[in-house]
Amino acid sequence: MAFRRRPRRTIRERALAQLRGYWEPQDVSKYTRDSGTVVEDTLKELGLESRFNEEQVFDAWNSMVSNFIAQNARPVSLQRGVLNIQVLHSTVHYELERMKSQLLAKMQDSFGRNNVKEIRFRLG
Repeated sequence: MAFRRRPRRTIRERALAQLRGYWEPQDVSKYTRDSGTVVEDTLKELGLESRFNEEQVFDAWNSMVSNFIAQNARPVSLQRGVLNIQVLHSTVHYELERMKSQLLAKMQDSFGRNNVKEIRFRLG
């Protein structure tokens, strides 16, 4: 979508404005749009109307793992398809590393292979 600009004033209009000493306002009513449609059109143009929401992944984490693991490991970020999980205990880290392929498969089934490509665990 290309943004329309107001039409350039004609030579006649510029000469009259110079003679009178002021500009007459142009009719811009056909260029006004609702802000909601402007935002929607801009998101569509940028390809973000169906943008993936990482909060959905964070919420789904708790339902995919047991309560004990959910209390000791939480998603921190999702960047470029890599889901980073902060783990509190080394024993939980070990168990998550063993379950990594299963968790990744569940995430990819729920959110798509392009949205979640890898899971990384870090102690901290």
